[in-house]
Amino acid sequence: MADDQQLPTDPVPGPAVERIGSGLDGQPSGQDDDDGARQEGPGTPAVLRTVAADVWANVRSRRFWLVTAGPACALWVIALILVWLPGSGSDPSGWLPAPLLTFMVALVLLPAAAALVAVHWGMDCYRGRVRPDLPPGDQESGPGVAVLVLAAIMRSLVFVVLVLLGLLAQAAAAGQPAVLAVVSAGVAAAEAVVFGAMGVAAAALVRNATAAKVLGWLLALFLVVGNVAMAALVAPALRSAEPVTVAINVQRAPDGTLVAYECSPVPAGVQEVHRTDQLWWLVGPNPAVVFIMLAGAEDGGKEAFGWVSAQLQEAADGSQVPCVNGEPRSRDAVRMPVAAAGLLVQACVAGALVAGAAVASRRRNSRLVQSRQSG
Repeated sequence: MADDQQLPTDPVPGPAVERIGSGLDGQPSGQDDDDGARQEGPGTPAVLRTVAADVWANVRSRRFWLVTAGPACALWVIALILVWLPGSGSDPSGWLPAPLLTFMVALVLLPAAAALVAVHWGMDCYRGRVRPDLPPGDQESGPGVAVLVLAAIMRSLVFVVLVLLGLLAQAAAAGQPAVLAVVSAGVAAAEAVVFGAMGVAAAALVRNATAAKVLGWLLALFLVVGNVAMAALVAPALRSAEPVTVAINVQRAPDGTLVAYECSPVPAGVQEVHRTDQLWWLVGPNPAVVFIMLAGAEDGGKEAFGWVSAQLQEAADGSQVPCVNGEPRSRDAVRMPVAAAGLLVQACVAGALVAGAAVASRRRNSRLVQSRQSG
């Protein structure tokens, strides 16, 4: 078995011009032949065959399973460490049984792990286009970016399916419904799409392989870990002392969070208010946060995920303190769609990267054509 399988390339290297966002085979969507007739690029069947050939070639390599199974094993090791390290015994947390808590931690970690795996495969797929045996101007050939993104997604989905099978087994062992495992895998699949595109775009945006790796991994780690850490550092600065009034007719959700209230004119003094509603755009794109919000909606706020998601929702709405400046809140008040907004921010980042890569590619191609014409 080969240790490093790459996307299939044409037997004869194509033109030296790199085409980002062109036809799915790395060629423009239409070309003029010698007679001036318009030739269309390959359709969906050819694209699917290319991607299927890439996946089949990779699943037969040791390297693929090292990248796929390695993070999967690391996911459960981290989950076990987080659960068992703080205490000992059958109930180390003092809150939930150890098997259930391990299952829940693994559910949270899966989307984040899938995002990192997808970034790796995205950059790896793009590097597979490079032909170091050719002159510098002719080194990039093979499938187009759309095919590369699809191939990165399919490689990443193998990881998602592998972990999903383990989560289903954990759910059965912990006596939990399988729906949360499916939700986690669904979020992980969405992250595979977005972060796979980010990886391909980062590699296409920067020609230097080392710089491309640094860009791709820094961006991925920021969205997976760094944004939450930054929010925790910034949150203490986003606070102010505001006058509040006495809240009346208070309605609470089953998890205890405030749903609606009216405000009387009786002043209740001045209270410190944390403006966490200004941080939703920073925390929302985190894959773990996206999953927690969707899982909380699934269990109706009656389980641990429901309580955590309710706290995050309250922070995103900035409604921890009622009757700030005497403002009431009704049941039909607009609430921040944290999960949807987070995925939208991720998609915008990926789209901006792909657009930037397209612009950079056009500029490189223009300079290459001009140098050839002048030579």
